Amino acid sequence: MGEITGNTSVAEILRRCPNARRIFDRHGLRGCGGGSGPGESLSFFAAVHQANLEELLEDIKAELKSPTQQPNAYKETLQDYIYRRFFKAGVLVVLSVGCLWGAINLLQIALGKSFLQLRLLPSIHAHAHAMVFGWVGMFVMGFAYQSFPRFKNTTLWRPDLANLSFYLLTFGIVTGMGADMLLPSFASLVLGGLSGGVEIVSVALFLLVLYRTARQSLEPRNPYEKFVASSFVWFLLGTILNAVFFFAKATAHSESDLIMRIALIDGPLRDIQLLGFAALIIAGVSQRFVPQVYGLERPGRDRLALIFWLMNGSLVLNMVSYVLLLTTRNLYFAISLELAYLLMPVWALLLALQIGVFGKPAQTDRTFKFIRAAYVWLLISCAMMPLLPVYGLLTHQVFAHTYMGSHRHAFTVGFISMMILGVSSRIVPILAGIDSRQMNSLWLPFVLFNFGCTGRVVLQVLTDFVLRVAYPLVGLTGFIEFAALLWWGVELWRTMNAAQTSRAKLLSMPFPLAAR
Repeated sequence: MGEITGNTSVAEILRRCPNARRIFDRHGLRGCGGGSGPGESLSFFAAVHQANLEELLEDIKAELKSPTQQPNAYKETLQDYIYRRFFKAGVLVVLSVGCLWGAINLLQIALGKSFLQLRLLPSIHAHAHAMVFGWVGMFVMGFAYQSFPRFKNTTLWRPDLANLSFYLLTFGIVTGMGADMLLPSFASLVLGGLSGGVEIVSVALFLLVLYRTARQSLEPRNPYEKFVASSFVWFLLGTILNAVFFFAKATAHSESDLIMRIALIDGPLRDIQLLGFAALIIAGVSQRFVPQVYGLERPGRDRLALIFWLMNGSLVLNMVSYVLLLTTRNLYFAISLELAYLLMPVWALLLALQIGVFGKPAQTDRTFKFIRAAYVWLLISCAMMPLLPVYGLLTHQVFAHTYMGSHRHAFTVGFISMMILGVSSRIVPILAGIDSRQMNSLWLPFVLFNFGCTGRVVLQVLTDFVLRVAYPLVGLTGFIEFAALLWWGVELWRTMNAAQTSRAKLLSMPFPLAAR
């Protein structure tokens, strides 16, 4: 047997020295890779878990020379596999009421040649509800339950409550969608009340479990944690406002009253969900995950504090200015709203530079293209916002719905969903103990997803100019994105299932886990 070095895989070390699991667990392994451990190198493990490589090597060699105790047999527990429950639910949502239903809604919009069809609002809002809570929410909660305790070198507090939060969130999503589709009716009010209540409880339990988990840790606080903490605060506020939004729609007395309530609440709600919850959690996870996993260079200057305040400050200024402008019609608030828009590309660029996502990665992996593309879409979507008033003036619109929708799609699909695809496709094979180098390169879903997203963003704007050509084409883009997500989703699902089987059995599977 050769000497154990930084290039030796964790799985090989555990095979040669089962007692080493105790050392790895102390630094955050805790179930990753199953009984055999992940196939990544020791140096990769040290970088991701911010452990000293030389100290790890010394501890492992000492354990090999003089074992301190009998190794305990590995046994998978709820905190080891709970993430799969959330991830699989997220895959089911995006492949059904998420992307597929959204594609059908878009096709109906294309056939009606208008993005402002009031009859489609119930299904559009039900789709949005599923995407925010069932797609983004499920993956964020699953990732947090799995990774946060390991980042903090502790165990998950009360996995049973974490499990309960999953079932509550699932129930809330189903009833919430039903409530939107049944508006206006007494049944919708009952379902809406149930949905809002259980989703608030689910998110509150999620925050409680993570807070108590952090309290158990002796690790010092890291700068990225304030991004995560503020994201979770926005998550809870957005969940509460989502319930308020539903009842505002349900109790509207007329069509004009309904439109005004939607205009007043929907904008701030989506900003909280996307710019507050999703963007901040991605910013926090990116700092802790992306440079270490892909071996990116650290920035020459730390701008984390500035980025944090720009993200939160621009969001607050955005919402306050928007509501005051809508209710007072005072043009001074239009100026402050434009200032909020101008700050968005600033923090987006600073965040990309801070993470170093456009640098050359030392650790090559099939998923890095998703991460880099996500940040390209972030820059594009944020750069669009300062041009919104200009676009409105040029097209003689008080509010350019098509342009705003194009921005939202670039942000939600191009940035948020692209990050979910990249991060999940990177961590799930590690957790399953599979070498991702022997898996599909994911080039086809990557190209399809970007092609569909680009088509939607460009064509939606073009519907203001070349209506007859743009609408038929934009109706197809959702199905292109769905095809990409279907390919990705099948692979991710099989990889999660493989965490319970042998690695050899997985690699013998046909499509889509074929070698490159």
